[in-house]
Amino acid sequence: MKLADRLYTETDDTCAFCGLRDTQALTFHHIDGNPGNDVYENTIVLCHNCHMRYHQTKGITEEDIRSRKRHLMYKTVTTYGVNALKIAARNNFGVIAMPFLLYHLVGLGYMDKMEDQMGYGAQSDATARFAITDRGRKTLREWFE
Repeated sequence: MKLADRLYTETDDTCAFCGLRDTQALTFHHIDGNPGNDVYENTIVLCHNCHMRYHQTKGITEEDIRSRKRHLMYKTVTTYGVNALKIAARNNFGVIAMPFLLYHLVGLGYMDKMEDQMGYGAQSDATARFAITDRGRKTLREWFE
């Protein structure tokens, strides 16, 4: 999934702060201030008005932005996904789960599917082992601990 699609999906095509639903008026804010750092964890959808309010320090703070992004990331990563990241970070073996529950973490670059564990009938990957990636560890430390 493209970054823009992921960001619009997590906010339901609205500004993360005021809820304005007008894709013509939406922009991407880079949380660390570096527009070259174009990754999911560093970007959030804002309307032009909220974006200017932030940059002009008129009511939206960096803490507000980070808090809202954390909330949106929980929505995207899911509670199950956050727990899987925490378990995998503690456990050198990784975590065993039904793949459909963790493939979104693979897509985000937070986990790698290592091997199938158990099949069921014609399905070879009813469960699989997943390992946390360096990006997953960094995201876990920065956003979910």
